[in-house]
Amino acid sequence: MTNRKGDFSILKTDSEFEAVYKKGMFIVSPDKKLKANYLIIPENKKQKIRIGLSVSSKKGNSVWRNRIKRIIKEALRSYDYLLKDIISQINAGLWIIFSPHSIDQTNYKKVFLKDIQKSVLDILTQLKIKTVH
Repeated sequence: MTNRKGDFSILKTDSEFEAVYKKGMFIVSPDKKLKANYLIIPENKKQKIRIGLSVSSKKGNSVWRNRIKRIIKEALRSYDYLLKDIISQINAGLWIIFSPHSIDQTNYKKVFLKDIQKSVLDILTQLKIKTVH
C-alpha cells in the first residue's frame, strides 16, 4: 500500500451511486452485518477500484455513521491486496458500495474494527468467486 487511502478511489456523485444500484448486483456477508452492491465496468482500461460508503440516517446518529464508515475504510485498506487480485482477474473496473445491513446503533452502540473486518473479508471473498466464474 503506497498511501494511507489505499489503492482505491471514492465514488462521489449521485449518478455513480445510481448506476451501481440500478445495474449492479449485491452481496450480503454471511453474518448479515454488511451488504455490498457492486458493478463491473468492462470498458475501464485502467482497472480502477472505486469504493462508496452509504449509511442511512435511520441506522444511527452522525457520530455512529461516520465511525462505521471509517472502520469499513480501514478494513478495506487491510484487504487491498484482495481487491487488486479481483481487478487483475476480471481485467475491468470495479465499483463497490458498502453499507450496514443488520447492524445499527441500537444493537451495536460502539462498533470496532474486529466487528467489521471479518464481514468485509467474507464479502470480498464472495466477490472474487462471483466475478471470476
